[in-house]
Amino acid sequence: MSGYDACAPARVVVGVSGSLGSVTALSRAAAEARRREAELWPVLVWEPPGG
Repeated sequence: MSGYDACAPARVVVGVSGSLGSVTALSRAAAEARRREAELWPVLVWEPPGG
């Protein structure tokens, strides 16, 4: 069983850290979600001090 549910709403998931690159990724993901009429799921990511 794959766990895929064809009835579930489409979604676009994007990681956001606050960096310039992630802000760009969020903007592109939002445009893609609008184009696909999908939910946008931004996920906050961070790296703890010291890595």
